[in-house]
Amino acid sequence: MRKMYSRRDVLKTTAGAMGVGLLAACAAPLPQAGEGGSGAVPMEQQEGVLWGLQYDPHVEAYQRLADLFEQQQGAKVTVQPQAWPIPPKVIAALAAGTQPDVACIMGEQLTSLHLHQALVSCTEQVYNHMDVDPDEDFIGDAIGAYSWQGEIWGVPTECNGVGNMVNVPSEDVIALGLDDQYPPLNGEVFFESYESLWELATELQIEEDGKVVKWGLSSQGWDDMSYLGILRSLLDPKGDDWWNLENKQFNIDTEEGVEAMRLFVETPVQMGIETQLDQSHVDAALAGKVALARGNGTPSMPISWGLGYTYRMAGAPKVMEGQLPIFCGEGGWGFIGLKQSKSPELTIEFLRMMATDEGQTEYARIYGGQPNTAWKGLVGVYDHFTDADPDGPLVALTKVFQDHLLPQTRFEGVGFGSIAEIGAAITEGCAEVRQQNMASEEAVNMIQARCEAQYTEWVSDVRELGLEP
Repeated sequence: MRKMYSRRDVLKTTAGAMGVGLLAACAAPLPQAGEGGSGAVPMEQQEGVLWGLQYDPHVEAYQRLADLFEQQQGAKVTVQPQAWPIPPKVIAALAAGTQPDVACIMGEQLTSLHLHQALVSCTEQVYNHMDVDPDEDFIGDAIGAYSWQGEIWGVPTECNGVGNMVNVPSEDVIALGLDDQYPPLNGEVFFESYESLWELATELQIEEDGKVVKWGLSSQGWDDMSYLGILRSLLDPKGDDWWNLENKQFNIDTEEGVEAMRLFVETPVQMGIETQLDQSHVDAALAGKVALARGNGTPSMPISWGLGYTYRMAGAPKVMEGQLPIFCGEGGWGFIGLKQSKSPELTIEFLRMMATDEGQTEYARIYGGQPNTAWKGLVGVYDHFTDADPDGPLVALTKVFQDHLLPQTRFEGVGFGSIAEIGAAITEGCAEVRQQNMASEEAVNMIQARCEAQYTEWVSDVRELGLEP
């Protein structure tokens, strides 16, 4: 459930709507818990508002958390779901004085709120107060998504959940007698190579009268994390990355960048096992239009099993022979507080609740059980799952995430500008290659140029706000 929105559009909107006065207000200190403001009112008499994604599993999770908070603190939190994208709505609400007290937003999408200094820092008020060590008590790339200029600005509840897996239709593979050759049915986690992935896709593709009725593979959707993970794996032996922070350099228009595009898109398209669709690989897989779905693990989750699907999760292919792939992670969903909260004490206490086993567990019930939890205390814990059978498919899926995928996932990085605009450029480049309008060399050249252009604008925007990029 991730969409892209433009940093330019957000800044253009907020610059006019907010004005200097509101920017100054956003930068003003938030009354601390117990230091006046709503703290003068007993907690059980306080009320607050929680914004989050307007998506049923999310809304149900928010309500569980609101109920837990009322049970613990006596304070009432009203859930107000919002359509995506949420950050521009938060900024518009700040201008109108109708902002929520707490919001659930993906950490990597907080750039505009960081630039307007609208968020509550959690380092001292939440983590130090709760004696929680973010580096020790969270796993994977979760905390990286909420880090900005030496502070942590939220409480993550998820690690990266895209770009590092392939959904495999288990019954179809078994019917072809190939279950002893390909993961995860053969007991392995990762595909040994992209050639191995393409071989299975070829076997699974269905054609009738010379026309494809079910494509062997789709990697469309969440292209940025999948592509950047392949590129990261290719660059790692050289000690480099897709974005070199020290040199302020993108390494997309490179030999490795071209090879990554060939592995990800160009070759399977040329083989006739993948094409550009009018929907993501998740929707296409659940509609029976594709066999292998690479990038987002939803088809392998309980939410899909209830619909009769039998997808199982495997790790994305190894890029370098004999070496585990290195994935690019975007972090995941988590909770932030607004400095302009009308109930600042409630805001802090809610965030503190999210830095506990109880708060993290109530969120982690989402989808029948969240495999890519951010909270270390829930690693290897399954009693909150709808199917807690240690030999069952949900526990098996969770072990793939926690034991194999997350250890190979590094946060995408910092300082490169807007991941939304970079993601949009990568998505467009991949689409052009899938439609055979561009070769890989042309696509990475276009992506590099757009990355550099947005970075130049981003640096200018940051400096205009009196900040250093």
